[in-house]
Amino acid sequence: MPSVRLTRRAAAAAMLASPALAQAPWAPSRPVRIVIPFPPGGTMDPVVRLSQTFLQQELGQPVVIDYRPGAATVVGTQEVARAAPDGHTMIMVANSFAANITLRPSMPYNSLRDFAPIVMCTVVPHVLVVHPSVATDFAGFLEAGRKPGPGLAFGSYGIGTSNHLGGEQFRELAGLNATHVPYSGGSQAGTDLIGGRLQFMFTNLPDVIQPAQAGQIRAIAISAEARTRELPDVPTMAELGFPLVLSDSWFGLLMRSDAPVAARARLEALWIAALARPEVKGRLEETGFTILARPSAQFGTEIRRYSGTYAQVIRANNIRVE
Repeated sequence: MPSVRLTRRAAAAAMLASPALAQAPWAPSRPVRIVIPFPPGGTMDPVVRLSQTFLQQELGQPVVIDYRPGAATVVGTQEVARAAPDGHTMIMVANSFAANITLRPSMPYNSLRDFAPIVMCTVVPHVLVVHPSVATDFAGFLEAGRKPGPGLAFGSYGIGTSNHLGGEQFRELAGLNATHVPYSGGSQAGTDLIGGRLQFMFTNLPDVIQPAQAGQIRAIAISAEARTRELPDVPTMAELGFPLVLSDSWFGLLMRSDAPVAARARLEALWIAALARPEVKGRLEETGFTILARPSAQFGTEIRRYSGTYAQVIRANNIRVE
C-alpha cells in the first residue's frame, strides 16, 4: 500500500510541474474586440490604446477597437449584448452605464443581469469650479448659493451626464438655490463659465488647470478620494463635509455575464497588469487620470453604488431624456 501512495504523489507532482499536463489559461482563438460606445477621439481612447500593445502580446491575438456610438451608449452596449458569449468581445463603459439603468428603463438589455464586470480602469475626478465673481472659497460659495432670489446657474455636459447628476446631488445636499443649464459637451459650458453666463459647474480635472492658473475660474473643491498633485490646495468634498457627492468620470470594462469564467479571469488579470505598467500608468496620470485597476468584484460594487445614487438623484429631480 505505501508504494501506491508514493505513485499517486509522484503523478500529482509531475502534473503540477509540467505545463503540458496542467490546465492552460484561457486564450482567444481569434482577434479580441473592445467596443467603445462613443465616437473616436473621446476621453476613454487613451486608456484602451495605451494598453493595447501589452494585451496583444500577452493574448497572442490582435486587440481591435470597435467604435459603436449612438443613443447615449445604448447602440454599443446592445452590440456586446448580442455578441457571442465566448470571451472575445468586451465593452468599455463609463458612468452613463450606471445612469442609464434609471434614465432609460426600456433598454433592449438588462444592465445588471446581462453584463459582468471585468475591471474598473481609471477615474478622472471632477472639480467644483466657480466664476471669480461668485466667491473666493467654498464657504463663500455656499453663502452665495443659498441666497434668495434668482439663484445661480450651473452647467453640465448634457442631461443625465455624470457632472449633471453630481451637480444636482450637490445642489440638494448643500441646499443651493441653483438651476441646471445643459450643454452638448464641455467646451461651450466652460466658455460660458469663464464668460460669467454660468456661475459654477463640476468639470473634468484636466480642463480646470489652465483657466484656473489664468484666474479665469476658481477651483474650490474636488470630488475625489484624496487631494490631487495638480491642485494640492483644493480640498476634497469629504474634507468640506460632503462625502456623499458622486461626480467624476470613470471607465471600466464589461463583457457578457455568460462568457466563460476563465476568459473573464484572464482578461481581468491582464488589464490590471497593463494598467500597472509604467508606460501606461505614467502616461495616463500625466493626462489627469487616476489609475484604479479595481478587480471585478469591486467594480461590481461600484456599479451598484453609482446606479443607486443616480436613481435617487434622477427620481428626486424628475430628470428625463429624450
